[in-house]
Amino acid sequence: MPMPRHHAMHAQRGIALFIGMVFLLILSIVAVMAMRGTLVEMRLGSNTARHEEAFEASEALRSVPLSLFDQHVFERGWPSAMGGTVNDSEFTFSTQMAPTLYSKLATALQKDCEGKVSLFYGPLQGACAGGTLPKETLYDATTWHPDVVLAVCDSSSSTCSANMTAQIAVVPDGSVLKSGAGGAQAAGYRGLGIGSAGGGAALYFEIRSVAQVPGNGVAITHTQYEQTIRN
Repeated sequence: MPMPRHHAMHAQRGIALFIGMVFLLILSIVAVMAMRGTLVEMRLGSNTARHEEAFEASEALRSVPLSLFDQHVFERGWPSAMGGTVNDSEFTFSTQMAPTLYSKLATALQKDCEGKVSLFYGPLQGACAGGTLPKETLYDATTWHPDVVLAVCDSSSSTCSANMTAQIAVVPDGSVLKSGAGGAQAAGYRGLGIGSAGGGAALYFEIRSVAQVPGNGVAITHTQYEQTIRN
């Protein structure tokens, strides 16, 4: 007996509705997957941008204290204006850099375990600050105490909230006599000077800069610095 026409049409409508719902579900899954992929790409792009910004901040801010290295080592200390013990007239920092940067550096220099302004060429520090700062070990950079902490404004910031920071640690890594200095000259080599004070010796330092920028972007740069001893 043939199926009544209205029953056949009802069955067809039911199948069409089911197929339509299946297609809608498939399209929804595809849309969700595409959105997730787009979000992942956006996050990857944002993370890369933050890392690059942090790297640039680490490199740029690390160069600021290095500009003071020569006079600091030569005068064996910091000027009184920066909390040191050397007469201000012995230094030319204030004439070589902008007043705002000079005043920022004065507050950026950190204290050592004895409560004095940290010396870049000073010995490795022991544990202090109630155990917050561990004993410094030359071959474990994570133990190095910060010697300079700089905070500057993000270039995209309209309020200048000093939201880019860098902690810079400097530790001594030995010294060497260059050719033509001291014993090397006595052995027949000629070089920079007639002795250590004549430019025939160099001090080596390890410098680590850890920068952080908005969005939790962090970058670490590390370099070795050579300081020629001069008289």
